[in-house]
Amino acid sequence: MRRVGILGGGQLGLLLIQSIHRLGGTAVVYDPDPDAPACQLTPHAFHSEWTNAAALEKFFKSCDVVTYEFENVESSSLFPFEKEKPIIPSSSVLKTTQDRILEKTFISEAKLPCVDFAVVNKYSELEKTARSFGFPFIIKTARGGYDGKGQKLVNSEEELQEFLAQSGKNSTTPFRAVLERALDIEMEVSCIVARSPNGEEKCFPVLENEHKDHILDITVIPARISASLETAIKDIALSAARELGAYGLLTTEFFLSNNPGNNSHGVQVGSWHIYINEFAPRPHNSGHVTMKACTVSQFEALARILLGVPLTQPHIVAPGYYCMGNLLGDVWLSQGSTGDLDLSPMCQFPEVIDVVLYGKKEPRSKRKMGHFITYANSAQAATGSAHSFREALQHKNVSALAPE
Repeated sequence: MRRVGILGGGQLGLLLIQSIHRLGGTAVVYDPDPDAPACQLTPHAFHSEWTNAAALEKFFKSCDVVTYEFENVESSSLFPFEKEKPIIPSSSVLKTTQDRILEKTFISEAKLPCVDFAVVNKYSELEKTARSFGFPFIIKTARGGYDGKGQKLVNSEEELQEFLAQSGKNSTTPFRAVLERALDIEMEVSCIVARSPNGEEKCFPVLENEHKDHILDITVIPARISASLETAIKDIALSAARELGAYGLLTTEFFLSNNPGNNSHGVQVGSWHIYINEFAPRPHNSGHVTMKACTVSQFEALARILLGVPLTQPHIVAPGYYCMGNLLGDVWLSQGSTGDLDLSPMCQFPEVIDVVLYGKKEPRSKRKMGHFITYANSAQAATGSAHSFREALQHKNVSALAPE
């Protein structure tokens, strides 16, 4: 029975463990928090800081293969252990994808589609580089950004000066960031690629994503795009995974625009221009919908790779549209609950075919606490039911919201 180590005990680890167990594997989790969701599903867990080399060594010795479920694991601490046990995706992939400067540089040098960008390696460079680059731009810190954190839109010299004043930094403060050309985005999509070390490669259907306050709100599959555009997106995602040397899962997030503006380095398909936003070398929030929509979920695909089980091509299970909606802690707070979520509105929404709660003990605003999936004959009906169901959970007027 192969023992799979997972660095990180969040919801992605939780859902991955379920697939590992179904295929006969054993999961071992490393997370500083003993109450992390994934730790609820396995008795094999290590709880220590990410910088504890001795604890990490014991963890690696207890595993046959290791993966990670988020990018905040310091890649440099993993390099010594990779000589003894395989890490999938590799620590070098993690190093590139957890640092926006390295990631953008890789995309550019690999001649993959990306928006124009500039690199800032010192705080003292920021003002001069920003003026040379030109407004508007989005400033993104090199490390630590997710769900909109670590980034800010700067439209003018005045806003640049406001940012400089508010940041409280000086010329000696360490500061690494990228300035990214602001793009007229029409649609955001993602594509998950599964690759095994023995040469198998599979692309999931393209996922269409909508965000709210920089956090994924809903995902629709199939994406409402042409077949030629979907083929181009899959080709780019697969090329990126190959160039990066990524085994396991690599999710590529894309921006689609009909108005690329100047300094465009996108791939054009019809009126659309395709740009890579960023990578995630792990299961992805948008991929939760594959648990019901596809013959193979993103978690099963990764579990198969980690356990040496052959991959099969994921297909959408049925005609129609599936929609995944995130459940943030705000839903619990709107119910006045810090414990169980009142799911009684489900009886009004037959389109809701799955609800998954992650078992996190403390609901907080913007914290991902669960998700649900709807299914309908049209994308409009699937997304409409998703929005209405979530509003109903917030104890709004259920009878008025429920679809006819």
